[in-house]
Amino acid sequence: MKFKNIYILIISFMLLVFSGCTDGFEDLNTDKNNASEDATNPVYQLTRAQLEYSGNSDFSFEVWRVNIIYAGMMMQHLASTSWYSGDKYQQNNAFSSAYFDVAYNDQVKYVVDLIELTKDKPQYANLYQIGRIMRVMIFHRITDIYGDVPYSEAGLGYIGRKFTPSYDTQEFIYLNMLEELEQAAAALDLNGDRPGLNDLIYGAKPDVISKWKKLAYSLMLRLSMRLTKVKEDIAKQYAEKAFAGGVFTSNEDNAYIVHDATGGRNTVNRNSNILGGEWNATDFGVTDPTKYKNEVFLSKTFIDYLKNNNDPRLQYTAVIKKTGSSNPADQVGLPNGLDTNKGDTDVTSDPNYPGDLAGYSTIRGDVFLSLTGPTFFITYAQTELLLAEAKQRGFAVGAESAEQHYNNGVRAAMEQYAQYNSVATIPALTIQNYLTAHPYNGSYEQINTQYWVASFMDWYETWANWRRSGFPALVPVNYTGNATNGQIPRRMLYPATEASVNAENYSRALDRQGANNFMTRVWWDQ
Repeated sequence: MKFKNIYILIISFMLLVFSGCTDGFEDLNTDKNNASEDATNPVYQLTRAQLEYSGNSDFSFEVWRVNIIYAGMMMQHLASTSWYSGDKYQQNNAFSSAYFDVAYNDQVKYVVDLIELTKDKPQYANLYQIGRIMRVMIFHRITDIYGDVPYSEAGLGYIGRKFTPSYDTQEFIYLNMLEELEQAAAALDLNGDRPGLNDLIYGAKPDVISKWKKLAYSLMLRLSMRLTKVKEDIAKQYAEKAFAGGVFTSNEDNAYIVHDATGGRNTVNRNSNILGGEWNATDFGVTDPTKYKNEVFLSKTFIDYLKNNNDPRLQYTAVIKKTGSSNPADQVGLPNGLDTNKGDTDVTSDPNYPGDLAGYSTIRGDVFLSLTGPTFFITYAQTELLLAEAKQRGFAVGAESAEQHYNNGVRAAMEQYAQYNSVATIPALTIQNYLTAHPYNGSYEQINTQYWVASFMDWYETWANWRRSGFPALVPVNYTGNATNGQIPRRMLYPATEASVNAENYSRALDRQGANNFMTRVWWDQ
């Protein structure tokens, strides 16, 4: 995967070349007919779309504010006694709308440009289909976070003069995304053009096109299972199509990019930069207690689950800040919903309070917080766990039993730790002993609780699957002044600016979907 790092070095230059893409609305592509392969290499748009999707938009407020501050805390992987709003379901309009703001300015713009530059050009036939798959990756996360959003007219300001795009219903978006994946996967030509090193996910691998096919079908499986609460017939139809088409079969298929620290904010791993790098919310590597920020810890819910089940991932996930111990027996999770205000919810009220905040567990930085570490998008472990549920529901997804898919998923999730850092390699015998001690019991709760563990660091996905499945059965907190009456939020908030710059379409979305608040459920979460 080192070639990905080499290419990312080029992004610093690319950012200068394309710096006008979000600011110079009228200047960029004024004569789009000249945006040919001779003047513009469209594969660079793929590079930018992938990098932006991983969170590399300057200081990456969408990663910090939605992935970490809200979703990571709400899903009780993380906990905080400070200003991280998601820990206590407090409303911060800027934080909750950050993903919408950033995704449309950067991710959507580049992927739509990619599609427009490659459409109907035989020399870019595969690149066009990859662009369609990448577009689905981008929009599925946006709609999961907000519900009804601009989709069919999004990103067409330059090309189609659509400056006030309509909001499509999430039902329309999902059904269209499934169709897009089906068409794109079928159209990929194993003998056709290849994006090369400019593709930060699969790069110059000899089987890059077949891997993109697998990615498309694995993403189709994820989207199909998102519909189990509202359209189980459609969920079944597309889950079976996905399996028949060919989903991920090992961790070698995982869709992720490896970052590079030499390009600063624009190329480093953004979760790592916030949690253990430039901002260092976990105080990774800080030895002077007077310099602690004491912002991000691991939740008691998460630590207790791993600890009570003797999960071998615990020693590679958690560390006691004060002592540096990663011994599972030493780990103490911080309960969600506490503060340092010396009242009833003060952290000292925790029966397991270790004497000071530095006595709680936080993320093990040498495993998860490298600035050159990977950002995972879709994994084999997630895919196998979704297949386990699909099989348990009676969907026709192959000859393997739900138990076999479940075991494959848990094993892959544990083996995936080595892709973060080889120091976190979990021996095969240890994994098998865990599976023997925790046999498959046929419940959706068991499958989706493992999905919750397997999606650590990708809290967008953790939150979405929890809303869809209801598992794990998290106990919400009811902190004074919270915005949800003590319930875990079901969506984030549209930006307030939408009410003025796109007022008519925004109003229609609210009339159709419901109030712009945390408890209005998106379509597939009804």
